[in-house]
Amino acid sequence: MNIGIVGAIDQEIKIFKKIIHYQETKNIGKFKIYIGKFKKNNIFLIKSGIGKVSASIAAMLLINIFQIDIIINSGSAGSLDPKIAIGDIIIPNKLCYYDVNLTNFGYFRGQIPQYPKNFKINKFLYHILIETAVKFNVKFYTGLIITGDSFVRGKDFIEKLKFKFSRAIAVEMESTAIAQVCYQFNTPLIVIKSISDLSDTQATSNFKKNISLASLQSFNLVQLILENTQLCKSIE
Repeated sequence: MNIGIVGAIDQEIKIFKKIIHYQETKNIGKFKIYIGKFKKNNIFLIKSGIGKVSASIAAMLLINIFQIDIIINSGSAGSLDPKIAIGDIIIPNKLCYYDVNLTNFGYFRGQIPQYPKNFKINKFLYHILIETAVKFNVKFYTGLIITGDSFVRGKDFIEKLKFKFSRAIAVEMESTAIAQVCYQFNTPLIVIKSISDLSDTQATSNFKKNISLASLQSFNLVQLILENTQLCKSIE
């Protein structure tokens, strides 16, 4: 199976390089794709860069050039729920944009025309994620992640987001864009995030301080998933 792994920044992908065997690198434009193996799977690791467009391009490259069977988006997010702390794992079951508004045309807030209200994680893969996390006693939360092209920080910003997306538990800048590309090309997607900050006035400093921890936390669960042979049957 060809598995693509997308992280936005160096901290989110560098640890994956250590588990990829027989590694080689291919350059496409300004992107580097690290190619290797883990168990029986071919791994294609890419640093997308920050934001929705960069993430979309990275996902497109993996799917169309390397014939990826499944994409895993691993990395960090900001908490929107007081009970979800720094270092906690998020396994979303759905994703949407927070900075899209075509409600005047009859669409739901966050919905792109001709796409669903929310992008949902493949049910089979989602159950594998949950079962693996439970089996290995990984603490996690599940729910809606929202995506936009701003780094969320401050009480006012959070209150506006929670008013519009009351069920959102975390916010970040890439995963829904990847989900939209995967939806378009019928490619299964897994998203695993760990909390780097609380989206509050200290979000910037906390992100810098905790990004390595968040990246490690999400990596650890991805590694457990990759070691679960059931994943190979998930798209059949």
